[in-house]
Amino acid sequence: MFRRANAPNWLRQIRARRSMPYFTPGVRHESSQASRIDRVTARLPQRLQKYTNGLRNAPVSHVVSFLILHELTAIVPLFALFALFHYTAFVPVAYVTSHFGDYVQTGISRFERYFSRKGWFGFGPGDADKEKADDAMDKWKSGEQKYKILVEVALAYAITKALLPIRIIGSVWATPWFAGVLLRLRRVLTRKP
Repeated sequence: MFRRANAPNWLRQIRARRSMPYFTPGVRHESSQASRIDRVTARLPQRLQKYTNGLRNAPVSHVVSFLILHELTAIVPLFALFALFHYTAFVPVAYVTSHFGDYVQTGISRFERYFSRKGWFGFGPGDADKEKADDAMDKWKSGEQKYKILVEVALAYAITKALLPIRIIGSVWATPWFAGVLLRLRRVLTRKP
């Protein structure tokens, strides 16, 4: 009789232990995360708080939409500027190299290595090792087609890099709207018939 009285009590203790949440030191709890977002938002100017209020309600959708917008604002101008330079006679080499020379040098070396690795536009595996950015500009002036494409891509890359602050501001500004678009799209795609 004594055992029967203690057995249910013993089972209750095991069930109570299982249902208790365990403390894991590496995991942050939602309440501390929410208070941290509130502290950061409170420090911002009033005109910017309306854009960060969405972080309280839907941080994943806002972060994803910002990242997508940020990448779109990098890819679209890169291809648009390359097309402008390639299909028109407008190639502002002197202006861009004088104002954004480091970006042009970086773009030439980066895309020359990439084109050589892929074998695109007539670049071979050994082209990237031999050539310098100044040599690429000289070959562009002489009229080699593959270096014309390389310089046009490098100029588009330099201008896109120089527009980074404007791209970030535009992405932050459009994030709440684009998060709503993504959530509506998700609802439409995951709707069960």
